[in-house]
Amino acid sequence: MLVDSGRRPVYNAANMMHTLRTVGITPVSSKIIDNLGAWDQLTTKHPYYRIAVRHEQANSPSLGAGGRSSSFFMTSVLGNRTSCEPLLEFTDLRKPVGFICFNAELNSCMMDVVEARQRALVDTPGAHDTLCFGTHLEGVQIPSQGTLEGSWGSARLVSGETSTDVAFGLLLGCEGRGSSLRDVLSTPSLQQDYAQTAFVCSVRLEKADDGNVCSFQNFFRDGKIIALLPTSEDTANIVFSTTQQHAKELLASTPEDLVAELNRRLWSFAPNDIPRIRDVPQTTTPDGKVCRAQGSFPLKLNLATMPYAPRAILLGDAAHSIHPLAGQGLNLGIYDLCALTSVLEQAIRSGQDIGSSVAVGQVFAGHMLSHTAPIITGMEIIKKLTHWTPGLASVGMRALNSVPFVSTLAKDAILQVSSGALFAAQHKCCFLLQ
Repeated sequence: MLVDSGRRPVYNAANMMHTLRTVGITPVSSKIIDNLGAWDQLTTKHPYYRIAVRHEQANSPSLGAGGRSSSFFMTSVLGNRTSCEPLLEFTDLRKPVGFICFNAELNSCMMDVVEARQRALVDTPGAHDTLCFGTHLEGVQIPSQGTLEGSWGSARLVSGETSTDVAFGLLLGCEGRGSSLRDVLSTPSLQQDYAQTAFVCSVRLEKADDGNVCSFQNFFRDGKIIALLPTSEDTANIVFSTTQQHAKELLASTPEDLVAELNRRLWSFAPNDIPRIRDVPQTTTPDGKVCRAQGSFPLKLNLATMPYAPRAILLGDAAHSIHPLAGQGLNLGIYDLCALTSVLEQAIRSGQDIGSSVAVGQVFAGHMLSHTAPIITGMEIIKKLTHWTPGLASVGMRALNSVPFVSTLAKDAILQVSSGALFAAQHKCCFLLQ
C-alpha cells in the first residue's frame, strides 16, 4: 500500500513550475531507474560530461589584488591574479558524468510504472497493492523494542472525514524532510542549520558550442554557492545557496536585475566557458498576474543515525537531508531503495521477519550510513574550506586538478563515490543493478 497526502503526480511540460525543481541523476541511479522501467519514459534527461568548479578567490574579475591572499605561498601559486580556468574540473567524453531531470516528470513516470504493474497483476491471486492519494496516516503505533514477535504495527488511514484501521508488517517513511514517521520514531540524528536559503529558478541561455553539457559551480568567500545545471541545449536550472535576505531580494527582483545578478555570479567568471543567461521565462496567470518559475527553501543537514525501529524504516530525505552543493540528495534516496531491497530479499530467503530491527533495520542502517557518510563528510569539508580558508581551498583544488598522478588518483576516487560506482560494487548482487 502506498499512502500519499498529495495528489497523484501528473507531469505537464507546459507548466513552468513542473520544470523548476531539477534533480541530478548519477549513472548508477539511471540504471536503477531503467531497471524499474521509467528511464525510457523520461523526455528530459539531459546528459552532462563535465563539471567545472571555480572560486571567487581565484576567478572573480571583480576581486582586486588586495582582496586575494597576501602570503608568499598563496601568491606564488595563485599568481595574485584571477583566471578564467576552472580550479577543478571532471570530464569524461566517453559517457555522461550524470543527467539532469525534472523531479515532477520523474515522479509522474515512476507512478505510471507502478500503475502499469498493477494492471498487469490485476488477475493474479494475492496481488493487493493499493495506491491511496489524498490520504494520510494518523495514530501510528509500532511495537516496542524486544516485543516484535507476533506484534504488528497499526495506524488509522484517514481520507477526508473517513478513517480505516490498518495493520502493517513494515512501514517505510519516504515523506521527505518533514517526515511524520521520523517524529514517531524519535530517532537520534545529526543536525545542522546552515543559515542559508536555496533560491532556485529556470533560465534561458545563449547557445553553447558544446551543446550545454557542463555543470558549473562557483563558490564565494562569504559562503554563498551558485550552480548552473543544464536541462537542454539552451536552458538551465539555477540553485543559489545564499542568505535568507538575499534570497528574498532575488525572488522580488525584476527580470533584468535577476539576470544581471546571476550573470555577475556565473558568466563573468569565465565568459568563454560559462553560458550567458539571456532571460528568465515568465508567464501570465488567468487573473493577469505575471510570474516566473522560481522558489526557495531553507538548507539544513539532518542525518538519522538510527533510521529504524520495529516495523518501521526511514528512507530518502526522511532519513538524510543534505546541502544541495553535493547534488546527491535524490541519488542517496535511490541507493537507500536498492540497499533495502537487497536486505529484504536476504531476510525473506533466510526466513526472517521483514519488520525485524536486527535482521532488517540494523543491516539497512549500516548500508545507508556507508553510502551517505562519505558524501556528507566530503561536502562538509569542501563547504568549510571554501568559506573559512578560500586561499587554501583554491590551492588545494588547483593542485588536485593539475598535479600529475595525484590528480588522476584523487579524481578517480572522487568519481567512484560521486558517480555511485562504489555503491554499485558493494551491491552488485541486487537485481536492480543487473
